[in-house]
Amino acid sequence: MPTGRQLVAYSTLAFFCLFFLSSGLTSPDDLWQRLTTTRTPDFSRYTPPQTLSDTQFPIHDPHKRVIILGDVHGMDKPFHALLAKLSYDPSSDVLMHVGDIVAKGPHEGSMAVLSYMAAHNVTGVRGNHDQMVIEWRSWLDWIAGLDGGAHWLRELHADLAAAGPEDPEAWAQKHLKHGHRRKWGRRIPDGWKILSDHYRVAHAMSAVEYRYLLSLPLVLHVPAAHAFIAHGGILPSDPRYKPYHRRQPLARVPALPKSAKHNKADPGKQLSLLRRLQEAAVLAHVPQNRDPWVTLNIRGVLDDNSVTRTKDGEPWADIWNRDVSSCVGFEAHLHLHRTERSTPALPCYPATVVYGHAAARGLDVKRWSVGLDSGCVYNRHLSALVLDSKLQKSPFEADAVELDVEARKKITIPFGEGSGRVVTVSCKD
Repeated sequence: MPTGRQLVAYSTLAFFCLFFLSSGLTSPDDLWQRLTTTRTPDFSRYTPPQTLSDTQFPIHDPHKRVIILGDVHGMDKPFHALLAKLSYDPSSDVLMHVGDIVAKGPHEGSMAVLSYMAAHNVTGVRGNHDQMVIEWRSWLDWIAGLDGGAHWLRELHADLAAAGPEDPEAWAQKHLKHGHRRKWGRRIPDGWKILSDHYRVAHAMSAVEYRYLLSLPLVLHVPAAHAFIAHGGILPSDPRYKPYHRRQPLARVPALPKSAKHNKADPGKQLSLLRRLQEAAVLAHVPQNRDPWVTLNIRGVLDDNSVTRTKDGEPWADIWNRDVSSCVGFEAHLHLHRTERSTPALPCYPATVVYGHAAARGLDVKRWSVGLDSGCVYNRHLSALVLDSKLQKSPFEADAVELDVEARKKITIPFGEGSGRVVTVSCKD
């Protein structure tokens, strides 16, 4: 008669056999992989939208400038050439970027640009390529924490150095199909390419640089300029409903907090607060703007109202400009009937979006949006939007804006209630 210990052993063996047969596994190696796989964590590490104070975005300070860079993509020489052309002075200029500071360009350039941005803690948003670097670094840290993971990574890079392949990605695909490497290869998420450009940046960057990338939010809201900064872009409304539908943020006046309702002495402050609340509602209440994939990747909206990152569909910036151009203010809207306009009047005030990502469209300046990806990584141009108090005018001041001779040499564009300048440098070798 079997002992208690033997009964436990037989039961365990029976369990493994039943598990093996019922799971459809084809080999003991597959069984071992299934039983020992650690739960895969979330590698995205998103940082939600953030709001910049007047100090962080000093557009009305006569002694400061705000400089917003387009997609750099590791193009270090044009990056520094543009800063030189702008006579950039960190003591008086606030430097920002629209994301995609790394990848696609030279690896050494990506590392140099990332080092500069992290060392100076430059304000910006994540781009889709920055996001891929973050995810690879999160994955690397996870793997290194598993039993034997750090050893496998060292072995992988030692083998890579010894082989010196022309195509590291293709080499890795074959390398990970043999022996014990298979179990590590299975831990690479579907669609990820180990030893890719994004992987190599993730593997090479320091802990400080990783923390810097993690600190970059998906969107920046700038109440002082009535503006947003996003890499791909944002939508003014949910495209599944008409812009004037009651659920759309721009179709309704936000409710003032109780503390502000009793303070009617300063209508200007109340208006400023209402605009800030409505702009925040665009981020919070348009469901597509709450999806990180959208803010990182959007290029257009298809006929079925879904978002796309391809060139198909209606460009989201066209939708933004169409809706925002219908804003007539909170008070004026009360006195307008819908039939008095060719497009519905909306109870809102315009806001501007500054973005990157759409290199195929080049420098894309519209009344209420500024696309700054002018294709530097494709040997075209690197662009920056420059904002300062000389180019900003209140609606209560004179319409004329005095520009000095040097400013007139740049491209002057409308921005918010004033103007801005776009400055570019060539990225050709």
